Amino acid sequence: MSEATPVQRPRFGASMDIRYAADVASFAEFLRGFDLNHVELRAGYLDVRADERDAERLRAVADELDVSYTVHGPHLDVAPGNVNEHLREAAVAATEEAIELAAAIDAGGVIVHGGSVRTRYPEHVREHTRAQAVQTLRECAEFAAEAGVPVCLENQRDKPGTRRHTATPDRLASFLDDVGVDDEFLKLTLDVGHAKATGVDYRRFVDRFGDRIHVAHLHDNDGTEDAHEPLPSFRSVAADIDAPYNVLEMKSRADVERCVGATDA
Repeated sequence: MSEATPVQRPRFGASMDIRYAADVASFAEFLRGFDLNHVELRAGYLDVRADERDAERLRAVADELDVSYTVHGPHLDVAPGNVNEHLREAAVAATEEAIELAAAIDAGGVIVHGGSVRTRYPEHVREHTRAQAVQTLRECAEFAAEAGVPVCLENQRDKPGTRRHTATPDRLASFLDDVGVDDEFLKLTLDVGHAKATGVDYRRFVDRFGDRIHVAHLHDNDGTEDAHEPLPSFRSVAADIDAPYNVLEMKSRADVERCVGATDA
């Protein structure tokens, strides 16, 4: 069994978006130039760059450049609450693959989504979809416990016509209760941009869940859409959250530079 590397101090870094053409090593070097020491690997990026999924090489990059990792599980076109059982099981299998990679590279956690349902669907469909999502998260968290790497359930943003199961503190708490897995291996990712786009102050999540928040996703928007704009105040926001891992989720390297260039980092 692999165990996640203990974190002594908060780590700050950025996420490798699917739009990025750079390899992990060059991206890590770019971050180290700004005194950032963490890389979040995204399943979408790795799916289109299979050559970057080599655990031995990733460990070598981490050792050479003194960076840590988290892994964002698959979410593009993935529905944890899919009503089709075969497709729901495929979502679990894909997430388990991300967990195995995370264990192999001593990553601090795997970010997962809780899913959503269309509000236009009748109540019995909404209930079934949520129950499917709960089962998916339960299976993933149990697998994570076996692997020794926590999964970190993320608050998603509400959108018109769509109800996210984790968009508000109350919904997230209810979802966690229903999953029913010990918080050692079912932790949380607080996405401040998702909270803002939903109309929820991120501090409400901090007040409610405290030490269970393991990863912070840091980006900004105008409150109407999930734009993933730079967040120059990311260090003060991260201080409010006090998570071990703090990740800038930007669309470009230039946006990362806009964040760190506007701070005293």
